[in-house]
Amino acid sequence: MKVKLAKPSKRTALPPPPAKPEPVGNLHKPTASEKVPLQLKIAPEIRRAYRAYAAEQDLELSELFCAMWEHYRATAR
Repeated sequence: MKVKLAKPSKRTALPPPPAKPEPVGNLHKPTASEKVPLQLKIAPEIRRAYRAYAAEQDLELSELFCAMWEHYRATAR
């Protein structure tokens, strides 16, 4: 038994091109007071000790890092 299928209709014109994407807001430069992420890989033991020390001192992790960085820059030379 043969089944007759209708031929697909041919398109006469192409669909319109896609719209230009809108910027997602990742092209701005952060201000000096704005915090930005810093990612690095360290040993789990160091991470645990760092987080524990920050909690003992009642500091945010970023505050402790900034204090360590300033101390390093002051004594590195």
